[in-house]
Amino acid sequence: MNNESVSRSVGQSVSSESAVRIPDLTSGTDRPHSDFRLRQRQRSPDYVAYSGLIIDDIVLPDGRTFFNTLGGSGTHALVGMRVWSDHLGYFAAIGSDFSRDHREQLERLGIDLRGLIERDDYPTARAWQLFEPEERRVEVFRTDIEDFYRHEARFEEMPSDYLEARGFHLHFGTLLQTAELVEKLRAVNPTACLVWEPTALQFTGTNDEFSTVLSRVDLVSPDLGEARQMTGHSTIEGMVETLLGWGVPVVALRMGARGSLVAMSGGEAYTIPAVPTNVVDTTGAGDAYCGGFLVALESGVDTAEAGARAAVSASFALEQFGVPIFDEQTQAEAERRLTWARERIVASQVGAVP
Repeated sequence: MNNESVSRSVGQSVSSESAVRIPDLTSGTDRPHSDFRLRQRQRSPDYVAYSGLIIDDIVLPDGRTFFNTLGGSGTHALVGMRVWSDHLGYFAAIGSDFSRDHREQLERLGIDLRGLIERDDYPTARAWQLFEPEERRVEVFRTDIEDFYRHEARFEEMPSDYLEARGFHLHFGTLLQTAELVEKLRAVNPTACLVWEPTALQFTGTNDEFSTVLSRVDLVSPDLGEARQMTGHSTIEGMVETLLGWGVPVVALRMGARGSLVAMSGGEAYTIPAVPTNVVDTTGAGDAYCGGFLVALESGVDTAEAGARAAVSASFALEQFGVPIFDEQTQAEAERRLTWARERIVASQVGAVP
């Protein structure tokens, strides 16, 4: 099948000390029920993940396996968003084999699934996640990678009300395709907050190609290895200055257990700690960080606060395989973790980063 294959749709500024509301799906008003899809249609998503949905088959160093785990950058980004918002949409391609169980996991998070585009004669993308000692992870696509990219959701297939979202997490296609996507989103929704998390196809490009994308998004968030490939620099200072020089207002450089460095075009920089938690699965923590950053940045909080909220989002993604369950205790725990992170932010300047 190619991109012409038949497809159908499935389904003010805030003070840094302000209380955080975590939507409670266990309450009578928020809990999914038999009329869930009707309620989804009644409220358009505020934030949309535009990325791939993948089913992960996970193998740990000790031989334990966790097959058929709901994954993909979009899934994990939505987990990060869900810590701070319950009006979310997923825009991605799936196969006709996408299971009811996986659909219900997303529904329990309160995610609008009208943006899941079902492809006929195409199995939902699948990948091995092979963990080695010292948390090194190797991803091996079981789906033909060209087939995966050929069947990705296309801008023209997006539900019309998704285009009015307040923010988008973008992890899609090639550098050229992302440039085209950003141009289209800006044309229909000039004020939307755009967070770009580079894909493996986007680590190389010319200065002009990177500038075309970075000058039109609000935040870019690569990890250290990705930033090294994109910029050609081996130092954190060089990576950050190059990315900012391409025109992006904010860079959030993810550094694993060392936390993240958030730098702004005006010269301010903040080191954000990684929030301590019981680490079960590191897959998708960076995506969740980006999702949390998106919601915080769009809501109007300052950049350091947004970075702290992103770190909290990542911590929730680390605690289990697949997607977590958010219950009545989530709000209090998120506030506790956010307080911990705020107290440990270190301010500096670009050019003098730790």
